[in-house]
Amino acid sequence: MERKSRNWIGRTSSTLVKVPRALLSAGADALRLVSFQGNEMRMKRAPNSVDSLAPNDLVMLALQKIAITPGVPHHVICGDRGQGGHKDGTKPVMSDGVVPYWSSHMETAESELIVPSGHGVHKNPQAIAEVERILKLNLRR
Repeated sequence: MERKSRNWIGRTSSTLVKVPRALLSAGADALRLVSFQGNEMRMKRAPNSVDSLAPNDLVMLALQKIAITPGVPHHVICGDRGQGGHKDGTKPVMSDGVVPYWSSHMETAESELIVPSGHGVHKNPQAIAEVERILKLNLRR
């Protein structure tokens, strides 16, 4: 999927996608929270969802630099197609078919659940039950 965002179809499609104004202002707010080197964030146009699929997407790289606020609970639910693979990113790579495990994993998460699923993990009954568990857990806090 990442490669498709960089080919001519992905680049052409990304020029057709319009970004909502509210999102642009939220992006500007996020950029103020992060420091950058030189021309790292010089863009020719506002990025969109197609652009964010590329591994070198500037906005995604910027978001990765923002630390999670201490005390804010967060959890990870990710899919694995069950085709074998290693969590550490060595070949074969454990994945939901689009996102590799190593990209989903967060050392700081309170919990992590890997469910047998492709990229549509949000539809998986185990993932849905886990979201319910997390919501109930946070209701008690």
